[in-house]
Amino acid sequence: MLIEQIESQAGIKLQRIGVPQAEDVIKASAMDICNNLNEVHDDVLPLFIETAQELIKQKGGDPVRALCTALAYISGHYKAALNARSLITGQERVVTVKLESN
Repeated sequence: MLIEQIESQAGIKLQRIGVPQAEDVIKASAMDICNNLNEVHDDVLPLFIETAQELIKQKGGDPVRALCTALAYISGHYKAALNARSLITGQERVVTVKLESN
């Protein structure tokens, strides 16, 4: 197999991983957003206080839910529930199953 030849000649071992799941992509996107938030200057924050308070109020007074809602919208992943994907092909609504027997 070509990959085994490459591993042997390079003296390395490659790790095989499946297609990233939608949940993994969303979590990575959220972390990118958090890192980018470090660029927001404190001077602009007062401009958003009223809107932030309104959002918290809309979410039943729950600031964590309000922040999650904002992050979901900013990331672009807010319209529907996540669909499972095959680890092998990446096809939506297809699940990879590994069966083993003794």
